[in-house]
Formats: sequence, structure tokens, C-alpha cells
Amino acid sequence: MSIKLYRRDTGESLVFIPRYGGMVSSLVLGKNKHEILRNDSVNELEKNPLYRGRFLFPFNDRIPKGQYTFRGKTYQLPVNCREDGSALHGFLYRERMDVAEKSDTRAVLKWRTEDILLPGYPFTLSLLIILELSGRGASLSFTVKNEGQDTAPFAFGWHSYFKTDAASRLYAGFPCFFETDSSFLPVGECCPVKGTAYDFSGGSEMIGKELDHTFSAAGNGTAVLVNEKYSVTIRQYNFPYTQLFIPPEADSIAVEPITSKPNSFNTDEVLILAPEEEYSARIEVDVTEGDFA
Repeated sequence: MSIKLYRRDTGESLVFIPRYGGMVSSLVLGKNKHEILRNDSVNELEKNPLYRGRFLFPFNDRIPKGQYTFRGKTYQLPVNCREDGSALHGFLYRERMDVAEKSDTRAVLKWRTEDILLPGYPFTLSLLIILELSGRGASLSFTVKNEGQDTAPFAFGWHSYFKTDAASRLYAGFPCFFETDSSFLPVGECCPVKGTAYDFSGGSEMIGKELDHTFSAAGNGTAVLVNEKYSVTIRQYNFPYTQLFIPPEADSIAVEPITSKPNSFNTDEVLILAPEEEYSARIEVDVTEGDFA
């Protein structure tokens, strides 16, 4: 069952579904009430074809063969991507989050890894998500806490797809991007975007563009998607990376704030939490009206 947050003063709304990891299935913002997200139809929710609107936890993106080594021990995660035999996007997307608090404009969601059996992830982390309509747009706040006895690897992200149209352009000051291998995993050093097709500093058209790349987050944490009648500003705080992906139907762009590059569990850049340690991050989304064509 979906739950709706609604501001009577602005008419803006946010819909989330606890059954699917608290996924945000609708976000209506702006004076003219624009639905800015491209999300699953009712028939697609269970099939989850592109992880639209899902929260990615306790790891984001893919881990090849579902295998990772942490502190000298190798773990095997369930493989859920048949195309390339990888573990994809964590576990939360398929689990029910508890709604701890709820008002007209604010909801607090909670989940613990210990509440279910997670093959290949024997760590006890809790996740708290606060969804809120602020009157200036929407905010999504996240706190991960290690409630276990062992140091734990983790990563987090939001797989948000924003609608695009024929006039869409993306503006963002990403300093660099990562080349990808045949499995769409980042390789090598972060490459400066200047002079490449991945330079969004002056606005880049979405028509005909192919993207499935990891970028170092913009210095101001901001990306702006300009459509024909409105623009969407996405601000990310304490998310060091942004994943950009344009799906085959090319009707949207995934602008995904992520804490770690794909396959971080198999690198020395993996984020870890000691017992009782926390990690907090936030995303803000707002809409500006106007004819931008």
C-alpha cells in the first residue's frame, strides 16, 4: 500500500511505498503541480524492471558475481542480475520498511539488516529515512548506524528517474567521470570532463545521449534538469558520487546520488562503520516554473 504526503498550502505531494523499501513512487512539485518522476506502473512494481525510485542499501549498483572480500574474508551475495551474473542494488528494494512516524507532510521510515536473513551480509546496520515536504520542495534524509559488534562495509543510494522531454538539458559541475568496462563498472582514474561528451557545465542535451557512468559529485552538490516547462534542481549532501543513466526508452534520466562507486566492496575505497558509528546524508529536490524551451 502506498502512503501520500501532501502540503495543503502548495498542493505538492510525495508518495512512497513501504512494501518496496520505502521507494518514492511519485513526486509532484511546483506551482503547476508537475509529476517529475518516471516510475513504475502498477504492473511493473513487483517486476521492478529498472529499480525506479528504489533506495539502494546496504550496497549500491553492482558487485560482479556477487562476491566481495572484506577484512580477509570472502562473502557470496545472491545474484539477482541474470544478464551479467552480478548482485545488484542491495536488499532493501524488496523489503518492507517500518513507518515509525507519519504526519501530513513528513514520514520517518526504519529498517534493520538484522530483521531478515541476508545471505552474504552478516552485519547489523539500521537505516532511518525521513521524507518531508518542506514548502520549498522535498527533502530525503538518511542515517545509517552500525548496531552490531563488527565493523561493517556499506553503501547507499537513491535510484531516482526524472522525466525528460525533447527540450531537456542537464546542467551540473561534475569535475570528472569514470570510464567503464564491459560490465559497466568504473575503471581507472577519474577523467576530467572538459572537452568530452560528459561535460554538463554548460548544459547538455539529453536527446540521443547514452549514459551509464559514475561521476564525482559536483562541488556544490547540485544538478539541474531543465525541461520545456520547468526545471528540477537536485542537491546532494554527503554523497561523493552521482550515477547518470539513460534507460532504453529515453523518456527520463536517472540522476542517482550514491555514497560509493559501483563495486566499492571490492576496493580500498569501501565505506565502513565501526560499532555505534553513524553516517548521514541528504537529498533536496525542488522545481522552478517557466517556459525554458
